[in-house]
Amino acid sequence: MLGFLRKSTSIDAMSRLAGWIGWGSASGAVVNEHTALDVTAVFCGARVIAEGLAQMPVRLISEDFTKSYLGSLKIERDHWAHKLLAVRPNSWQTSYEFREGMIFNAVVGKGAIAIKNVVGGEVRELLPVPAGSWSVEQMPDWSLRIRVDYSDKTHGFFDQSQVFYIRGPSLNGFDGLAAVRQAREAIGLSIALEKQQSKLAGNGGKPSGILSFAGKLAPETTAKLRDTWQQRYGPNGDGGIAVLDGDAKFHSMTMTSVDAQHLETRRMQIEEIARALRVQPIMIMQADKAATYASAEQMFRMHVIHTLGPWIERFEQAAARDILGNAPGLKFDLDERNLLRGDFKDQAEYYTKALGAGGQAAWMSQNEIRSEVGLNPIDEDWANTVSRGAMDQAAKGTDNGNP
Repeated sequence: MLGFLRKSTSIDAMSRLAGWIGWGSASGAVVNEHTALDVTAVFCGARVIAEGLAQMPVRLISEDFTKSYLGSLKIERDHWAHKLLAVRPNSWQTSYEFREGMIFNAVVGKGAIAIKNVVGGEVRELLPVPAGSWSVEQMPDWSLRIRVDYSDKTHGFFDQSQVFYIRGPSLNGFDGLAAVRQAREAIGLSIALEKQQSKLAGNGGKPSGILSFAGKLAPETTAKLRDTWQQRYGPNGDGGIAVLDGDAKFHSMTMTSVDAQHLETRRMQIEEIARALRVQPIMIMQADKAATYASAEQMFRMHVIHTLGPWIERFEQAAARDILGNAPGLKFDLDERNLLRGDFKDQAEYYTKALGAGGQAAWMSQNEIRSEVGLNPIDEDWANTVSRGAMDQAAKGTDNGNP
């Protein structure tokens, strides 16, 4: 199975070399997964989603409903599925790298595929397939079949039971929509704007134009004048003030950055790309002068809830389906609490209430709180007890220790 991945190649990687395969845009730029990532807003937006999900601890949790209808939860650290996603999905990737790569591909493209290496009914490895080298189709019996193309011009087929498949929104229910294709106009315009600015910078900030004379010039004079002008006022020239005689005139043929409102247009394109990826502009380093610390903090929370939240659900449910086989009583959980945690003042207030401040019943013990903040547990029975608050005093029939 490892040899299969080493032989596989990416169609999009070859298309980048060809330079023409992709989706056209009104700006003339050809957009595909690779050219889109050359736009920093796209690259940053995809990274902030993939890295955000990858840094969440992943846990396999079992639910036991024998003692309570609400169920009790337990982290199954010794289960093979927990070790697979939380520790080592394959021999060359960490859990972070695997989840980051899968989500990155799913955000930018039409989804992400990993071939399962199953031994004795257990998934021992997840082998990610390079983007662009696979496609999915629905068979007449509604089952899915995945085709994977190899570098030796052969291909293989896998059914859904053999893969871990995660994707974004879909129109047909099985094949994801590539975000860069849907946002190709915004991305294409960004590419065109960058090229325009690069050409202007490469020309030393000096616009191209026409140097005209009232009279007709000999061909050798024209060539010599053009070379002299280019040498003096071209990209590497000294510049300065041009003095023209002989009724000569210079006509600029390129708009300046001010005329084209270049900076404002590029800022707008960043927001358009952020909108397509459903990422807050502040998360892709697009600062808003009107933003305050309080509003920025709420934007960070919105990022976790509204941007990362859907991808968390997609990953958890896809893993339950493709890795656990929807086994009852087991589920994967991506813990986003660290991303939602406030500052030390907010944490202190929250944990004070969790311990039962004001005589109310607590919902956490001392050791549970110490575990969350990364401290060693206290080896005492009272540290593992959840206080009942005022109910404890009523049960004992005492008031501050007095009968």
